[in-house]
Amino acid sequence: MRAEILAFGTEILMGETQDTNSAHIAARLPALGVELHTVTVMADEVDEMVATLHRGMARSDVIICTGGLGPTKDDITRDAIAIAFGETIETDPKLVADLESYFKGRGQEMPQSNTKQATRIPSVTILPNPIGSAPGWWAEKNGIIIIAMPGVPNEMVLMWEQQAAPRLKERSQGTVILSRTFKTIGLGEALVGEQVGELFGQENPYLGIYARQDGIHLRIISKAPTEMEARALMEPMEAEIVKTLGPAIWGVDDETPEERVGTLLQQKGLTMAAMESCTGGLLASVVTDVPGSSAYFRGSLVTYATEVKSIAGVDADLIKEHGVVSAKVSEAMAEAVRDGLEADVGIGITGVAGPGPQDGIEAGTVYVGVAMKGITQSTEMRFPPNRPLVKRRAVVQALLLVYRMLLETPR
Repeated sequence: MRAEILAFGTEILMGETQDTNSAHIAARLPALGVELHTVTVMADEVDEMVATLHRGMARSDVIICTGGLGPTKDDITRDAIAIAFGETIETDPKLVADLESYFKGRGQEMPQSNTKQATRIPSVTILPNPIGSAPGWWAEKNGIIIIAMPGVPNEMVLMWEQQAAPRLKERSQGTVILSRTFKTIGLGEALVGEQVGELFGQENPYLGIYARQDGIHLRIISKAPTEMEARALMEPMEAEIVKTLGPAIWGVDDETPEERVGTLLQQKGLTMAAMESCTGGLLASVVTDVPGSSAYFRGSLVTYATEVKSIAGVDADLIKEHGVVSAKVSEAMAEAVRDGLEADVGIGITGVAGPGPQDGIEAGTVYVGVAMKGITQSTEMRFPPNRPLVKRRAVVQALLLVYRMLLETPR
């Protein structure tokens, strides 16, 4: 089954909103036996949308649309699909009643403009939206499926996972596509490529290599008539990657650094705390996104101002001697928060997030210190001088440093 994704929204083209929906869907289509071949981002212009839908209907089995299901004049995805299918769009009284109930449950009266969201064409099966006012559409005609979902990411993800994906899996026949991703730490892209070089160049299974924020990823993709056959094709390559890279592999598939660190901490019966400067509490936010993190995460101190680091236990003379953005200070921060919050593992992060330099230190320079019982280590990192990027990558690399040290620490 061939598919394409259409992300509707002028705001995406203007850079006001990022299209995370297409990436989410694309990553999950192979497991459904669906092969994605095109992703298109489009403005909210009905003639162009209809023309693109017609092209998609001629070359794809399924078209997955996101965005344009709101109540305003520029929300025209429903209209475009109706025109593409040659059907008349009409208001559905049941959908109106459902919307009125949705607003009533929130203590509001439904605005008249929301009636636009209570429309359908004959070829549509409604995909309910339990957390928003925009129902989705499953439109099917002459063997072509068009799925329309909201552009709001949390609404789209829930509708995709609970309704659209299961329906699509039922319709998908023939080839099963499986993928497996191995995530590595401590090795550059060239070195990883050299070590598993003999595995590249095959068509099935296919091996790709990608540089990501959390290290170098290797992704295997296999295709076969059944899941069992696809898995059998993949297994020898998986085994060779694990044998060759071994300890450099920190995670698989959707695993994140915060999840892996949390798992190791729990396995070893350890707790962790952090003192953050340039990351402004982002590490704490990421760590506590993991359910159950209260079992091992003691907390984080955001010591943004230099003098606050001293209040939190970092020697003021050490700061004066080495500078607040330094390896020594990151180590002292890690030790101070470990002792102050009575944790087993302390993390200290200090750096210059940018966009400009600070005290002669280039933007993008970050030092991470990690303190455990009997051992304190630090590392210097250099990132492009983009403030949000520096913060995100510093957190990822800090967690991966903790992960590596935990692996080397017996308990």
